[in-house]
Amino acid sequence: MNRFRRVALVLAAAVLGVAAVPSASAQTSPLNYQVQVTGSDPGHAQDGDPLRITISGLPAGVTANYYVCPEQVPDSLVINKYDPATKTWSWVHDDSMVNRVAAYCGQFNDELSSSSFSGPTNDRGRSVATKNIVFDTYVPRGAASPHFVDKDPGFTNTPKSDEFPWPNNPGNKQFSFSCDENHPCTLTLKITVPRTSTTPVQRVIDSSVRFRASAPGIKIQGCGGVGPSTLTGSMPERFGRTAVGWNQMLCAPTKAAQPVNIVNETEDVGLMSFDKGDTDVAVTGSGGVLAAQRVRARSYVPVGLNATVLAAIGWTPDDRDDLGRTLKSRLSGHLAFSWDDLANLLSKGGEQPGSTGRGGIFVDGSALVNRNPALAAIGQSEVGGAADARAGRSDLTFFGVAGEAGPGTVPLVLSSRLNGLPAWKYAHFVNHKGEALKGSDGPVGVVTDLNGLNLGDDTAHNVDAKTGRINVRKQVSNATLGNGGDCRQGCLNWVVTDLATATENGWTPVALPNGKGGYVAPTPKSLEAAASHAKEAKDGSMQIVVDDDPEAYPLTYVESVAAPVNPLIDASCAPEAAKQAQLATFLKAATNGGQSGMGPGMVPLTPDLLSAAQAAAAKVGTGTATASCHEQKEAQNPGTVGGGPAAGPPAGGGPLGGGFGGPVARSGSPGPGSAEAAALAMKAPTQASVQEARSLAAAVKIPLFPGASVLGALIPLLALAALVLLPPATGYLTAGRPLPPWMNRFAGRLVALRRRA
Repeated sequence: MNRFRRVALVLAAAVLGVAAVPSASAQTSPLNYQVQVTGSDPGHAQDGDPLRITISGLPAGVTANYYVCPEQVPDSLVINKYDPATKTWSWVHDDSMVNRVAAYCGQFNDELSSSSFSGPTNDRGRSVATKNIVFDTYVPRGAASPHFVDKDPGFTNTPKSDEFPWPNNPGNKQFSFSCDENHPCTLTLKITVPRTSTTPVQRVIDSSVRFRASAPGIKIQGCGGVGPSTLTGSMPERFGRTAVGWNQMLCAPTKAAQPVNIVNETEDVGLMSFDKGDTDVAVTGSGGVLAAQRVRARSYVPVGLNATVLAAIGWTPDDRDDLGRTLKSRLSGHLAFSWDDLANLLSKGGEQPGSTGRGGIFVDGSALVNRNPALAAIGQSEVGGAADARAGRSDLTFFGVAGEAGPGTVPLVLSSRLNGLPAWKYAHFVNHKGEALKGSDGPVGVVTDLNGLNLGDDTAHNVDAKTGRINVRKQVSNATLGNGGDCRQGCLNWVVTDLATATENGWTPVALPNGKGGYVAPTPKSLEAAASHAKEAKDGSMQIVVDDDPEAYPLTYVESVAAPVNPLIDASCAPEAAKQAQLATFLKAATNGGQSGMGPGMVPLTPDLLSAAQAAAAKVGTGTATASCHEQKEAQNPGTVGGGPAAGPPAGGGPLGGGFGGPVARSGSPGPGSAEAAALAMKAPTQASVQEARSLAAAVKIPLFPGASVLGALIPLLALAALVLLPPATGYLTAGRPLPPWMNRFAGRLVALRRRA
């Protein structure tokens, strides 16, 4: 047997960076193959981050599977072995990696899904199309179920006897291990070479795919924590990775205090917190429409492009292995949905999808199924027919469509586009008493909370909206792994979400009608095309309404930072100059170098929107502290401090037409006072300061935060960009003038560099 083996582990941190890592398996192998890992950096991941393992270079007929193992698999097994020389049996050490993996890498319980995490039920064969074996999974975090190890003296439950002299476990200890940020583990591959006429079955164990998984959440590392000038920002969860990246860019190079303390809140709560002065900035994709009150004068600063999407999660049997057997593949292509398909999916209920449920869009022969071969290939499961598997109805508690609860831009943009369509109408729903629900059989209209699609009753199963992205991910974990009887011939789940969230989780959005008889998927190009239709709404925010542009994704929206026009003040109404300067720096970073450090799925602004963003940022802090003090009192007690009641959102919903949201009351002077201007001033760069910035950027070694693989390689570059680009930009922005063309071109090149990487 040749003692040669060559395994390359390619860690593709999202879309950036490629590094080769040799295999950790010391076992000899007759194979020459490669292992590639993409989707996330398993060494700096969060529980649930998507992961694709591709094994290439294998000969025909080879199969594989994977198992969660501790980084160091114990080597304590014994085996009863026959010695032909003495013709006796004796217990000896068993160093077989195959046996060790089978003994110690037992059932693993993942914290995210609160259920078992495992590889495919059966070993996976090689695709005849790609000649590769591919595992689509995610990075798990949790612990193995405690279990006895039959042939390990310290963990066996076999009693000691003359026949078994080796057991040494009087306390009946059981073996277990943890996998988290402090306990690295491996997704260990078992590759099986089939028997031939001259060779027996051979098995190769490969432990090269190491991972560390932290708990999901927003974590800023490498900075100095929260300081006296740290801003507080209310943000929906979808914006978290971008906000973390901008914090890292600004504070990690010098380990300074973080610019913004991120508070995860739904958009309506975040805007209320901002209005009352409880937070300094808020992020929203719909201007002031979701604001319960609007007392505090604000400037909506565009910072990125996002989109409402219907994400498809699951598997379809659209491939074959070397033996001609059906091979399920993770759905990766964009399914094509008509507007009627989307309307029926979200308004006709999930029960009985084989007949009238979901408007009948998943039955054999429907327009949706005929249009999408990947749907047509899905067959009957153990829990229902093919329509059930396509619709995601896996049991009596989950009917296949999930989403995040709470008022937000995602349902607002979606329902505004569907509003008025004949198909955008509720099915006939009855309660547990058999009485028709209020709104049943009627039009849906515009909704701002996905929970509203259920008519307030658990018998109207349209969307299973959950609080928080983690709970949404739990809801679809079975379809993510594709295991079990309900996915034997393919299965799907659906999530109404945003493009950033779908991208982070490795979910595939569907394509929607382009107005010209075709379909367009949400991509950077189609979002940029949609952005060309952006117009300023009455409240000053930028809104997008796409009519029939075939290149534009129709549910695109602009993410904006709501920032105060009047200066930041403390409880005694005194100006907070340091925080105001921090806010100016943060907004300049967001609308300059930060455009190259957006989180996964977020798309940088187009040049026109970038100019609008810089103009909007220049308005921030240009009012007076007196006006801020008046707003602070009025917002806490609306209608009691002169000026009348606060402006609320529009009563009743309508489609997103020429902008939405009412006018925002403005107060304050047109320009900054001397104190504010001094706080905003920054020195122009000199040759020495630029060289210093370059040296600093080159020397920075930034501890990665979980999930920061996309941004890690960019942070030194962005730190340099921030230090070099932002100071000269200050003069233009404080003067209310757009940046010169060379600066916009420079930012554009950074964006292009990031995309090419």
